[in-house]
Amino acid sequence: MTRIYSLDFSLLPDISFFESRPIRIMLPDDLEMKLAVLPQTLERVQGAVMFAGQSTKQSEPWRSAAFLRAALADYCSIEEMQKIDSSTSTHLQLEDMKNPLLHLLELMRHLNIHIKTIRAVPHSVSATWGDQATDLDVFVISNLDANDLAALRNGKHYALPDLQKAVIWFQEAQLHWGAGYLVRVGAESFAHALYAHYKL
Repeated sequence: MTRIYSLDFSLLPDISFFESRPIRIMLPDDLEMKLAVLPQTLERVQGAVMFAGQSTKQSEPWRSAAFLRAALADYCSIEEMQKIDSSTSTHLQLEDMKNPLLHLLELMRHLNIHIKTIRAVPHSVSATWGDQATDLDVFVISNLDANDLAALRNGKHYALPDLQKAVIWFQEAQLHWGAGYLVRVGAESFAHALYAHYKL
């Protein structure tokens, strides 16, 4: 019988989380230090964060989409790198986590390989730096669809209403700082979960 993963949508950031959030392309120093004992796993977290940040800084949609694909690829390899860094431990599996964003990002990676390429389009947001307000151009994903995710091999592990709910959340949340920002949030969330799992 196919296992249906249980997702907890209360774990997703609410609107207040996105207000006045800085856009970084590096992992916070304290989190890097915590994961230093898992060097290759940490490198993939760092890569996901870096590529996600770079996706926001591009001037052309295809470049942003390329960086998003790279970010998602490194994000998905976080799970595998644990086996290299800690061969004797019980590894943290995505299927045992309940944050819908973490699952959605993995599905988006598989979507790029098996069904269609994500399409990035520019989106303007208002940002405040100190006491100055300015418009900032970011990129959002315009062709994310729950039915496409359900058609993936791993899509069978999710209830369609959960996929639909996750996609709606992502579509709205990315309007704050772009799709790359959400990939970074997911990578950092995974990193914090690793820290707790290994009791580092």
